[in-house]
Amino acid sequence: MPRKRTSAPPPPNVGITGHRAGTLPAEIIDSLEAVVDEVFRELRVAALRVQKADPKIPDREPAKLCLHTPLASGADQLAAKVAHGAGYHVRALLPFDPDEYRNDFTGDEIDEYDKALDAAHEIFALPGDRADAIGAYVLVGTVMVDQADILVAVWDGDAGHGPGGTAHVVDLALASSVPIIHIAIDREGANVTTRLLVGGHALEPITMSLESDALDGLLRGTLRPKPKPAVKKPRAARRPKKKAKSAA
Repeated sequence: MPRKRTSAPPPPNVGITGHRAGTLPAEIIDSLEAVVDEVFRELRVAALRVQKADPKIPDREPAKLCLHTPLASGADQLAAKVAHGAGYHVRALLPFDPDEYRNDFTGDEIDEYDKALDAAHEIFALPGDRADAIGAYVLVGTVMVDQADILVAVWDGDAGHGPGGTAHVVDLALASSVPIIHIAIDREGANVTTRLLVGGHALEPITMSLESDALDGLLRGTLRPKPKPAVKKPRAARRPKKKAKSAA
């Protein structure tokens, strides 16, 4: 009889990068939210499907995904909202202390930030310095890519405006071999599409269609427990040979 799988699988880590609310076309906000919601739910369904089908993946508890989000207005907060609805663990990954980061928001954005922060299951603030704000945004993007098994990018595909922006984070992820679910914004056509980026760089990525088989493949390796490194036993110390006594 096969041994029952009893442990819980490691949680796949999902990162989010994308445009801020003020730069997103107003006419696509509703359709964008629907697409982001669909992507996060499909990832969740795929994780459960792979967990059920693969005997190498533990099954004591349902696979639970973790979202790492800087909670900026726009894509970051939208991802947090849909991730909560899809049963993710939501980790706020902030460039500054939460109170200092609040200065990035104005008007109604402050209330939305506070709500998103309160709803997060976990808060991790990086030691960013306001005197080097760009460096702080680059650091949070770098740490998020380091944590992510999959990055979701709500991005118009343009080069962006320098370090720390969406295009830069996409480049960091591709350079680190982190697959990207690209939720592509067409500003002229006012529509939203999805595709998978698996290599290259931001402006010339290697792309694939976002089919269920592709999602399963992304999650399978993540959900399988990593083999523990072999522990080498210390060699027994050799006793020095006794020197033969010389004849008197």
